[in-house]
Amino acid sequence: MNATLSLDEAGRLVLPSTALRVLGMKPGDQVRADVSPNRIDICPEARVVSQGVTENGVLVIARQGFRMDAAAAVRADRDELADRAFPR
Repeated sequence: MNATLSLDEAGRLVLPSTALRVLGMKPGDQVRADVSPNRIDICPEARVVSQGVTENGVLVIARQGFRMDAAAAVRADRDELADRAFPR
């Protein structure tokens, strides 16, 4: 998803509700901004896991309210990092 954002009078960026929904974010969640000369990457901060149980020696994390394919997410992160390191 791509979005063009504008700064308000106070210099704040407001993320579209569709982006917040895709990221599973809600008001009060924190984000990390990686700033370089011509780029700003905004990523949600990792949530602190408050609930989890151990089943057969494996930690099972409580649901966060949205479906996620962890393997696909890891592949997408890996591919994005590779594209940054070795642009085509």
